Amino acid sequence: MCGLDKFVLDLAAVECSCRKWQMSGIPCSHAINCISFKGLDLESYVNDFYKKDAYLKCYHEMIHPLNGSDLSERTQYNDVMPPPYRRSSHRPVKKRKRGLGNEENKSQNYLSRRGQIQRYSNYGAVRHKKGGCKSLRIVYMLLCSRVYFILCYVYILLIIYVFNS
Repeated sequence: MCGLDKFVLDLAAVECSCRKWQMSGIPCSHAINCISFKGLDLESYVNDFYKKDAYLKCYHEMIHPLNGSDLSERTQYNDVMPPPYRRSSHRPVKKRKRGLGNEENKSQNYLSRRGQIQRYSNYGAVRHKKGGCKSLRIVYMLLCSRVYFILCYVYILLIIYVFNS
C-alpha cells in the first residue's frame, strides 16, 4: 500500500474494500474520513460488541471461581512439564540455510553472478577483481615514482633558474 490506492466504501452495508472494517468491527481510516466528512456519528458505525451493553450482558451471569490446584482431582498421569532448556554449544546461525530446492523460490531482485567468470575491467584478466590486482598496483607505483622524479627534476631546474637570474 503506497498511499495512492483507492478503496470502495459502502456506509449502508458497513464495509470497505480494504476489509479492515469487516474483520475488526471498528471503522478503518477510510471509513473514519468518510463518516467525519459527511458529519455523521462515528460511534453508530462501531460494531455492537464493542459497546457497554455487550460488556454488561457478557458478565451479567456470575462467574464461579475454580478450585485451587490442591483441591483438584488427581489423575494417574504425570504432570505436564515444559521441555528442558538446552543451551547450544555453538554460535547461533545468523541466516537461514537454504536447501537445493529453494533456489527457484528466492526473490530475484538482482542479477546473479553465480557461474560467471570474473574478469578485470581494464585489461580482461580472468579470476580477479580491480581491488586485488597486483599488476595494477605495480604500474601505479611506477607511475607515481616517475611523476615524483619529474616533479623533483622540474623543482631543481626552477631553483637553478631563480638563483641564476
